[in-house]
Amino acid sequence: MDLTGNPGATDLDLTKAPLRRIPSLSLSIHRYLPFAAFYFFFNAAGLPTGLFYTTLFSPFFYVWLNLKGHRRLTAKFLLILSPFLLAHLIIGVTSPIYYLRSLLLLWSVYIAAFSFCWALTKSSTIDRLFDQLILLNFLASIIAIIALPTPLRLVFWHDDAITIVGASHVLRLDLLCTEPSAYSLLMLPLLIFSALRLLGNGNMRNCTYLCMIAFPFLLCQSFGGISMCLAALGVSIMTSYRRLFKRANSLIILACSAIVLAALLGTHNQISERVLQVATGGDPSSKSRTIFSFVAAYAVASSKSIWWGAGLGQGKLIDLSDLGIGFEVNVIPNAVAGTFAELGLIGVLFRLVTECYLFVKTKTYLSTFRLAMFVVAFITQLTGSYLTDVQEYILWFLAFYPVFPDSTLPGQFHSETAVSSNRALRQS
Repeated sequence: MDLTGNPGATDLDLTKAPLRRIPSLSLSIHRYLPFAAFYFFFNAAGLPTGLFYTTLFSPFFYVWLNLKGHRRLTAKFLLILSPFLLAHLIIGVTSPIYYLRSLLLLWSVYIAAFSFCWALTKSSTIDRLFDQLILLNFLASIIAIIALPTPLRLVFWHDDAITIVGASHVLRLDLLCTEPSAYSLLMLPLLIFSALRLLGNGNMRNCTYLCMIAFPFLLCQSFGGISMCLAALGVSIMTSYRRLFKRANSLIILACSAIVLAALLGTHNQISERVLQVATGGDPSSKSRTIFSFVAAYAVASSKSIWWGAGLGQGKLIDLSDLGIGFEVNVIPNAVAGTFAELGLIGVLFRLVTECYLFVKTKTYLSTFRLAMFVVAFITQLTGSYLTDVQEYILWFLAFYPVFPDSTLPGQFHSETAVSSNRALRQS
């Protein structure tokens, strides 16, 4: 990766960001687009379930970061985990091999997430990168639709009837991701960015980009993704309603969005059918990601210590079949519950306190985009994520670091907005 900036920089500083020049319109390919596109579309392509290229490439990321001046990353990683490592050494773990493997996996996630986030801090045109990803993603969804009558349908689309007993053949777009919900979560930052930008500047260009990202997002038919998007945008709009409601364009856009949403849910189509399936309990995945995850986490943690957990990777050794909650694989699909299972209540408390501290320290509430990302990341960790999910950590980074010049509504790159942006960055 060819980065500009000081190679000797040592850390991500979430409380400060370099003052950025107002970017001009450019048709050139963003220098990070190949890396972002590979992560967006091919991170799990051709690999066994649970394995990602971000994991395989983490040693290369580590070498690259060392060359850029980050030479104490592993020491800091072990320092943060040292209380848990010591506690688990005293308590004892069932399988030291599983523990070391999981510790190495967590380290690889830490290195990969740090690499992506640090690289983003060195770019002043993240909005252009988002726009180009939106365009590529839209073209990929068109290709997926063309492939529907062909054998490639199973490559780009997920059929609920294959994975859910008794479910109808509801086709959901997932491209090359592990599942539609993971694909929708990838698109959420792009969708929220486009929606907030349109509310701030309701021109045809911004409307086109929002439609291009909303189209594949709806084809995913992810009830969780749609719910998180509405919650995040709702919170962001509520915090800036005085500014938004003074604009006729914003009111018209909100009204049109409400009409489109009502039409989607009120008519017979695959999206409303999917919502009905989830609401009536026809999709058991929602319970397994929420309520059942905490039941399983308690069973795992209580096998060793409620306070410190059972240890990294030890949940795979606990038999959960007698709980009657339908867990076939002992991997808990909930980041907070997974933290509880492996690091105990102290780990959960450390996680939540850190999130709240960074929310206040970095003044996330000053930006509608960052506030929306905080809402998405917070809900994601409770409804469908993993302790070793790079995707979730990138969401937290977008919540805590001001990647866009405007501190209120991203995408407004005129002089008056730039002044307010620079003032907000200095204060943070």
